[in-house]
Amino acid sequence: MFGDDRHAPLSWDLVLAHELRVLGAHGMAARDYPQMLDMIASGRLEPRRLLGSVIALDRAGAALMAMDEPVPAQPGFTVATI
Repeated sequence: MFGDDRHAPLSWDLVLAHELRVLGAHGMAARDYPQMLDMIASGRLEPRRLLGSVIALDRAGAALMAMDEPVPAQPGFTVATI
């Protein structure tokens, strides 16, 4: 999403308090996965570049709380490790 739509507000406090599940998808159709995986295997596509940070599991709570901020502290996906 771009421009004014790049930040999709979501009340995470309500999601957590009511134990809601947020489902959705944005991107390509599953039928295009084989081509994408071929591109990854050949090195033409580098999904690692989407990774923002890797954190220890004990920092996951703070990372979830930071999702309430209108602008992320760091772009990319955050992965929590055990």
